[in-house]
Amino acid sequence: MSRSAVAGLGGVVLAAVAGCSATHDGAISGVAVEPELRRPAVARSVRPAAPGLVPVVIAPPRPALAANAAPRKPPVPHRLPGTEPGAVRSIPEAVSGVRGLLASYAAAFNRHDVAELAAHWSASGENIDLASGEVTRGREAVRNVFASLFTDDAAAVIDIDVASIHAVRADVAVVDGTSRVSFADGSAAASRFSAVAVQQAGRWVLESVRENPLPTSFAPPQPLEQLGWLVGMWEDVGPGLTAATTCDWSPGRAFLVRIHSVRGDGTFAERTGDVPGLLPAATVDDRQVTEIIGWDPERETIRSWMFTSAGRFAEGTWLRHGDEWTVQIEGRGADSGRSCGFVVGRDGDDTQRIRGSDEGLAAALVPVCDFVRTAH
Repeated sequence: MSRSAVAGLGGVVLAAVAGCSATHDGAISGVAVEPELRRPAVARSVRPAAPGLVPVVIAPPRPALAANAAPRKPPVPHRLPGTEPGAVRSIPEAVSGVRGLLASYAAAFNRHDVAELAAHWSASGENIDLASGEVTRGREAVRNVFASLFTDDAAAVIDIDVASIHAVRADVAVVDGTSRVSFADGSAAASRFSAVAVQQAGRWVLESVRENPLPTSFAPPQPLEQLGWLVGMWEDVGPGLTAATTCDWSPGRAFLVRIHSVRGDGTFAERTGDVPGLLPAATVDDRQVTEIIGWDPERETIRSWMFTSAGRFAEGTWLRHGDEWTVQIEGRGADSGRSCGFVVGRDGDDTQRIRGSDEGLAAALVPVCDFVRTAH
């Protein structure tokens, strides 16, 4: 499995093809008919037509079944295992189960949890890159590929877009979609995949995958796009205290510019409006902080620069770990030699978590609390 192939997921190779070809009407008469299906030869009577009219040909009716003939039983329709009455209800459950599998798979990948990621594949699971023909077969082989990837790239993350999930039966489902793996250097590998998931011992797993790499233009153009979800207006209001953050792109989308405001008198930040918050008023001073976030091509990482309304400033380095970012802050100027750190995470699209200390250098910088989005 090449680096461009790690965007694939997995599934079962399942092919059940049945078809019929169209036959021209003119050729139907030449098709041999089974003896028991042939119409018995009967004499036809032709009524002479009146001048100018088409003759009418009347075939006598076929004889009825003999009185002692046993009635024919209607054919029993063939059903796939798992679709018989009583099992139909399990098909929607299969679709739901596969969605859960894909969400869990992405979460394990983004945590770089190799053991859990490998557990999402069956023991005989395989990945085939249709472009190169490269095959990775077996759970242990898959595990080794991802262990090597995460060793080489500590910031690799995956995004999965599901186009469709079709439950073939209660324990087999076909999945089609696209996946994209982003790397620390800002590059990405994307592929279109078709996979089939199977349920084994009560758990949905991936058996094999067929994938085809997509053009690189499908990948995110800029590393900073990973933080694009920060754009918008966020607030957190508590007893006697209001914290608010606004974020937007700079012209050309080269930087993200955030304005953090903290008020200890219970009034709302003028730039953003109102939302409830949790900051302890006794430990936080009123302040406004301007933060600029950008990609540093020399260090190949995301960095930030913070400037407070009191004239203090600091620099930060952002490192991604799954769905969270660790930000290490170094003071500058009068705060040179002082440092602090915090973690930025998200719960869905509209909740932002900031965890860390609210003492020392941190007390003058970004507010440590939970924010709720109030506008995009």
